[in-house]
Amino acid sequence: MRSVVVDSGFLIGLFDETDPLHARCRAFLKDYRGRFLTTEAVLTEALALLSPAQQLRCLDWLADASRAGLLAVDREPLDFRAIEKLARKYADQPMDFADASVVLLATRTGIREILTADRRDFAVYRLAGRTRFLDVLGQ
Repeated sequence: MRSVVVDSGFLIGLFDETDPLHARCRAFLKDYRGRFLTTEAVLTEALALLSPAQQLRCLDWLADASRAGLLAVDREPLDFRAIEKLARKYADQPMDFADASVVLLATRTGIREILTADRRDFAVYRLAGRTRFLDVLGQ
């Protein structure tokens, strides 16, 4: 089954009708047949930036997707040294905690496709070696 890594910008765009990426996120979700992978840091960041009503809709979607086996939230223990190393490497961006967790998840799983609103940042971030992310919303 195809999988894609989810960053907070996708979730915000999906549930915030005023977000510039809202229509694109909805269209992607309508046509996508695969699994979503993310981290607790991403969920925390996205939910903190949504209104209470948007949070409820997001939580409802997350519960449905999880129950259907279409959403996996990374449960590996966080490697704080690796996160610190990434934060130092990309200090000129700067890289936040949620982005670092996404880069580590993608590196560990080998999944390059990402749903994000942070095109500029994820165009710079690299997986193992020089491997780039594939921004599926930007295509």
